[in-house]
Amino acid sequence: MKPVELFTAHRKMYALAVEQIQPLCRKYGINQTCFDVLMFFANNPEYNTARDVCCVRGIKSGLASVAVETLIDKGYLSRQEDPRDRRIKRLAVTSAAAELIQEGRAVQHRVAEMVTAGIPKEELEAYWRVTERMTQNIQALKTGGTNLD
Repeated sequence: MKPVELFTAHRKMYALAVEQIQPLCRKYGINQTCFDVLMFFANNPEYNTARDVCCVRGIKSGLASVAVETLIDKGYLSRQEDPRDRRIKRLAVTSAAAELIQEGRAVQHRVAEMVTAGIPKEELEAYWRVTERMTQNIQALKTGGTNLD
């Protein structure tokens, strides 16, 4: 596979996911970024700050900020000061978001099934191992090191 094919495949997978999620976004009156932010926090409870969604999920800070405020206004996220450092604002998914999250996970699962249809379990496991290694390499390159041993 040529590098361009790898990038194109990932872009096409994301575009398919966005296409499948749009009806849900319309139903709940949110945009794609809001959906991405909410699902990030719902699926990754170990991350709970706007900075986390920017660093880990790769959403630009301005977009993340607007999405967080929208989700708080809609009652889907709550914000609290960290008891040890008042400069840090912790974000938590609220019970008001439960139905949206449940439906969002169902769409995510359906999209994953569509794009992995017909691929043997062993090949998918290998794909995830390779993807994890590429992610590690990218992180190492971003921090000035190399992880290419």
